[in-house]
Amino acid sequence: MARKRLTNGQKLQIVRDCEQRLAYNESLRSIARSYGLQEKQIRNWRDKQLLLANTKSTKKSTSRGAKGRLQEYEWVSESWEAITEVTIRNAWRKTGFSYFPEEE
Repeated sequence: MARKRLTNGQKLQIVRDCEQRLAYNESLRSIARSYGLQEKQIRNWRDKQLLLANTKSTKKSTSRGAKGRLQEYEWVSESWEAITEVTIRNAWRKTGFSYFPEEE
């Protein structure tokens, strides 16, 4: 099932309804199910309620534009550095290439 892309106004409306229903001792799980969402999503929106209220209600994101790519590049760099030499050797061996001269 595809993820629902809701506007900030819709998210804020769900959060407000959630607050009312929680006051009547309804569980967050049942509220999330009634909207077809995950509990985690609603918790996240509740944490960002002030931010949602201060952004345009027709937008689907709270940020101004495309997210910066720096975090993605840092993740790739950190992941590459975390690969051990043994893993690299095994990957080359599996492909059938002999990259390491001392093994010949």
